[in-house]
Amino acid sequence: MSSRQTPVSTNHPTAARFSHQTYLVRKKFWQFFGGSFYIYDPNDALVLFSKMKAFKLKEDIRVFTDETLQTEALSIQARSVLDFSGSYDVYDSASGQRVGALRRKGLKSSFY
Repeated sequence: MSSRQTPVSTNHPTAARFSHQTYLVRKKFWQFFGGSFYIYDPNDALVLFSKMKAFKLKEDIRVFTDETLQTEALSIQARSVLDFSGSYDVYDSASGQRVGALRRKGLKSSFY
């Protein structure tokens, strides 16, 4: 473990949540539509949480610091409506600045 990868708890500042090189995203298996996503650091500590609404035409995903949904960390917004290989813009919720982008690889991303 390098000095950059220190354990992060939900009591640390939001910036520390983004200091890791890898994350593990878990979703409950039986929630096919919508559902909750748990994002863990390399030490298996919960660092982010997202609860998605099902059947939205244009995806708008909100990522929170924990399951209480009180502190929003990121906003992920689809660029277009109903696009299986769509692109998404990622925004820092505190500043409103765009911090990155994501791209889905069509149906392939649904099965990996």
